[in-house]
Amino acid sequence: MSTFQFTDLWSFFAGVGGLATAIIAYLAYRQLQAMKTSIDDAKNWNKINSAFSYLPKSHEFNEIEQFLNASFIKLIDRTSKLTDAEVARLFEETPKANEVKIKLKNYLNLLEGFCTAVEMGAVDPDAAKAMYYYKFARHYEELLPYILEVRTKLNAPEIFTSFERVVNSWKTNESPAKKY
Repeated sequence: MSTFQFTDLWSFFAGVGGLATAIIAYLAYRQLQAMKTSIDDAKNWNKINSAFSYLPKSHEFNEIEQFLNASFIKLIDRTSKLTDAEVARLFEETPKANEVKIKLKNYLNLLEGFCTAVEMGAVDPDAAKAMYYYKFARHYEELLPYILEVRTKLNAPEIFTSFERVVNSWKTNESPAKKY
């Protein structure tokens, strides 16, 4: 028969305590994993939601696009790049040319703003590409002569560069480089 010793009792409680600590640590680790997954899911949801809500509503786009389509730019009906004559016409100092130029600049600024949000990580790039690739790529190619002329005239090579980078990254199936 063995005799009772406090060291045996202490060893027993130390073993139970160690086991309980290991179980608690494992449960805490699993809880931290679940919290991280929840935070990541919320972050992804916010980015995807931004892709749907950051860009102006379709009726706002339609209004500008219809105006530009009714002008000499023919934005919706266009199937080729702006010609040199059309670009030159945009820079004429006439009321009609100024009105078209202002609407075109507003349109490009909307696209640029959305592309900046993609680059900053505020908008999910895959969702943005799925929704807007065709429109953005098409209009970028068609309006590139105007964009290049604006950059030259203003000596500002950074104008509409987010738009350019995002469209080019989508064409090559790369993720847009993050700006932050």
